[in-house]
Amino acid sequence: MFRILALDGGGIKGTFTAAILTELERQTGCRLADHFDLMVGTSTGGILALGLALGIEASALLDLYVKRGADIFPSLGFLGAQRGMLRQLFRPKLRQEELRTVLAEYIGEKRLGDAAVPLVIASYEAVRGRPYLFKTPHHPNHSRDYRASAVDVALATSAAPTFFRAAAVAARKGESYFDGGVWANSPTMVGIAEAVAFFGVPLSEIELLSIGTTDEVRSFSHMREAGMLKWNVGLVDILMSAQADAARAQSALLLDDRMLRIDMVRPSGAYSLDRADAQTIGELAALGEGKAAERQVVEQVKARFLNGQRAERYTPVHS
Repeated sequence: MFRILALDGGGIKGTFTAAILTELERQTGCRLADHFDLMVGTSTGGILALGLALGIEASALLDLYVKRGADIFPSLGFLGAQRGMLRQLFRPKLRQEELRTVLAEYIGEKRLGDAAVPLVIASYEAVRGRPYLFKTPHHPNHSRDYRASAVDVALATSAAPTFFRAAAVAARKGESYFDGGVWANSPTMVGIAEAVAFFGVPLSEIELLSIGTTDEVRSFSHMREAGMLKWNVGLVDILMSAQADAARAQSALLLDDRMLRIDMVRPSGAYSLDRADAQTIGELAALGEGKAAERQVVEQVKARFLNGQRAERYTPVHS
């Protein structure tokens, strides 16, 4: 089977995802990077996919969120939070320099082409206004991005509108990129399309592991008569959640029972993209570890994904 790992976006909630990945490696004794034929990711999931494919242990990636999450999303206090909300009306809330510094500490000067596993990382190119996928050279047509700095790609996939400014990629002169979550917050369909179109894999031979960043019970009934100002506050949330739900539903239809989804529903407002205090990060890590340790999850992952049958070695194709 052709195995795909698909990691959702979600900011600091990627702590939950990183904890799942760490616990799965511990429970199975297998490295994720050795067992997947393709990894796809968006935003925080793109950062995790990059890290895994570049040889960083899942536990080290969890360490990034636990120890450095507050540096990326600093607590502003009550008055600072009010000023931050006002700032977001006119410009991004957070500085990208902190995230770049943290990523550079873990990734260093590695490039996208250094990945040991084929990668597809979702972003959105601002100048031409189109979805963009950063890809390793796993196909002759994919020769544009392998020289790109992995840190630049990580910033490009995670530049969430209103939180960070659009990210520049040194290898792509004149272009800038927004968070891939604006069109593929759950990149399951991205992975399936890549496998079929560029690896030539039939749908019947695809197994997909999709991991979320916690979901929540949502209702938009209070928006039935909302005007422009009110919709501006909630529009991003409904668009990102709706397209993510649709992508997962379509993927499940295509793959039938060959897609395994690991996630957890929490009360509305329990967590947010940028709430990175120590208590919240600790809760997310504990939730992820507990979810990955559930008997049903461990059994399915061991049988279908981290089962000791290593993926074929990836050989880059450079033009």
